[in-house]
Amino acid sequence: MNTTEVATGLKFNQERWGKWVTVSLSWGRNDPEKVTITRLQGLGILDAELYDINRFDVEKKQNGLLTVYDHANIKSYLWVLGVYEFFRMMDDKIRKNPEIANAKATKAISDTKKVFARLRVPLAKLEESHKYKGKDYSVPKLGANEEQLGWQINDDEIIYYRYLSDLAIDTLNQLRLSNYEQNERKRSPQLEK
Repeated sequence: MNTTEVATGLKFNQERWGKWVTVSLSWGRNDPEKVTITRLQGLGILDAELYDINRFDVEKKQNGLLTVYDHANIKSYLWVLGVYEFFRMMDDKIRKNPEIANAKATKAISDTKKVFARLRVPLAKLEESHKYKGKDYSVPKLGANEEQLGWQINDDEIIYYRYLSDLAIDTLNQLRLSNYEQNERKRSPQLEK
């Protein structure tokens, strides 16, 4: 793992950042302004800072004032909202134009949006998702174990940060592979059957 510490005291995982750079191109063909590439890379910067934070890191202080937890709390909140909104946008556009992605990528995007929604709704609205009303907390509790950050969403369940991060990258990679297949079919029409 290639991790360095940045000024805030957060770790920066270079390998993680590289994965986001690779998958950031996945929506580019559907974005004439190419805004999504830089936004995905920005979410990747946040992810590279958050991915390796664990319970041993969260109490460390920066400049004698803020803790790593303070930074992780707001950055993880913004990361969840940003990634959710990206998948929500993609899901909406694919529903309007199914030719954007193959069936496997389309399903992955829809499923990933639903996973993120369970955490995004209470983080953004400070109330449990309607789907989980009476089960989940109205405000998930951010914490960390020996390996990573996580949100306690009810008395029995935790949504782990790395699970979400890996899911986002895997889903974007599905779209990238779908794009590759579409490009190959355009170059070699005889492969279609």
